[in-house]
Amino acid sequence: MWPRHRFGTSCPFASPEHSAIDGSVFWQPSACSAVLPLVAVRDGAGCAADPLGIGELSCRTTILTLADGSEHVLFAEGGRRLQLAISGGSLLAGDRLLTDALPDPAIAPARLLALRRLADLRHHRTLRPVLYPPDARGARLVGVLRALHGWLAGAAFRDIAIALFGEARVDRDWNDPGDNLRDQVRRAVKRGRALMEGGWRRFLR
Repeated sequence: MWPRHRFGTSCPFASPEHSAIDGSVFWQPSACSAVLPLVAVRDGAGCAADPLGIGELSCRTTILTLADGSEHVLFAEGGRRLQLAISGGSLLAGDRLLTDALPDPAIAPARLLALRRLADLRHHRTLRPVLYPPDARGARLVGVLRALHGWLAGAAFRDIAIALFGEARVDRDWNDPGDNLRDQVRRAVKRGRALMEGGWRRFLR
């Protein structure tokens, strides 16, 4: 059974002293479409044990075996991650690893990207940044999270605006009749609260 966690994760190796980049966090496959499900099959074809050559990879490798016998493998490097969910065998046993060629269309892009990343890892021995491009929403989400942090700390909306846009702009535009700057802060806080209350899950699908 998968260890129960309300966020859909298991962190058996994570220390609270480590950053999110350094921690080994496993997602439940049902919660995150980027987890690549694989079925291990022993067909007598003589696959090499440890086909990835884990000892030669530049990334950190963590293996988690659950009570039901399924194996989860996490590769991590510089904030880039790839998680495999293997049933029926082990990555280290030389089994043939199979996956669905036609996943559900809603999750197909994430699954196919994970498969591409696995093939690239096998070839280059590293999680190459070229397959982990920055999310175009990143800069905007940073602002949303900063607004949420200020709101949770009890900061006034004007102080949040100064943190986001700078004191000069707030002095100039805070009392604008159109309330544009105030509305931006309100929307950022509202979106941050929505993410905090479960909206973050949609980034996993």
